[in-house]
Amino acid sequence: MTPLSTRPFPGPMRRILIVKPSSLGDILHAFPLASALKNFFPQAQIDWVANAEFVPLVLRHPAIDRVLPFPRRDFGRGSFFRKMAPLLSDLRETPYDAVIDAQGLLRSALLARMARRSGRSAPLLGFASAREGAPIFYSQRLSIPESPDSPLHAVRRNLLFLEALGCPAQFPSPGLSSSLRYGEEDQVKINELLLEAGLLPGEPFIVLHPGARRESKRWPSQYFSELIQSLARGGYPRPLLVGDRGEAPLLEEVATRTGIVVPQLPGRLSLDLLPLLLSRAILFIGNDSGPLHMAALAGTPTISFFGSSDPRRTGPFGDDERNIVMREPLPCSPCGDFRQFCAHMTCQVSLTPGAAYHQAVHLLEGRVTSGDRRQ
Repeated sequence: MTPLSTRPFPGPMRRILIVKPSSLGDILHAFPLASALKNFFPQAQIDWVANAEFVPLVLRHPAIDRVLPFPRRDFGRGSFFRKMAPLLSDLRETPYDAVIDAQGLLRSALLARMARRSGRSAPLLGFASAREGAPIFYSQRLSIPESPDSPLHAVRRNLLFLEALGCPAQFPSPGLSSSLRYGEEDQVKINELLLEAGLLPGEPFIVLHPGARRESKRWPSQYFSELIQSLARGGYPRPLLVGDRGEAPLLEEVATRTGIVVPQLPGRLSLDLLPLLLSRAILFIGNDSGPLHMAALAGTPTISFFGSSDPRRTGPFGDDERNIVMREPLPCSPCGDFRQFCAHMTCQVSLTPGAAYHQAVHLLEGRVTSGDRRQ
């Protein structure tokens, strides 16, 4: 296989396909790649394969022309093959000048391989370190310049595809890549939801997200309650608890324990509108999850809690001074991106509410004195 550095530029880019079905955080970390591709190839149509539940969000990205839904939740059901038929038809309809498997799993590599390409020189790109045998399907395999002691962040890892397409390694500024498409009616919807939650028009607020898909990623719920109490005593803007419908009991638990009225939005907001809400917050506090990465890419200051995963690889992307990662250096941390449970949760329990409050005050006082409050 010819090294990437010596390969000729494959030619004009009329259509590009990105295969990145999931998860939410992974998709967000690939948004800067889409922005950069559109910057270098402004006339190109960029399509994206995403799990069906993420299609509305990806469609908000200004660089994306079309999103092809992958019926991941139907896998193993009779409806799966019926729903796969239009996806396969779309993949074969028009040839792509470049196909990028940014997921690096067997199913994503198969989807990428099924896409029709414009010719023998049209590359099918993927990482050499992709899992489940995925690299055997790629025409070009990218090596990631990292080591265990110096990992590469997911955003920068995805941007390596630029070099393979003959583009200079250009890293977009935080916030630029997440300028999603919203209209006046979207703004009105957010205003209505905030009002229903009990926030006054134009009132500054702090977003807290106590949930996460994996238990090992969750900062203790009682810590969130204690932090809310401290913020209230300090006279800081009110917190707003967010989460999906399944996290409604968790939000209620956190709010009830505080002994004060805490606005909540459990499952009241569609996923594609969540970035717009987070862009209005003066601060985001939460676990390693999709909403954290939304807030960071929207330019909202963040405080997050990491233990099982490595923030150098998948932490909030942007200015470290505005994105504070709290993490205890323990021999067992990080323990892996796929660990569901931990018997002691020392990496999370050791991150005290007092320490989080100190970091929150640091960010809030900086924003208050600068007058930088997004309404």
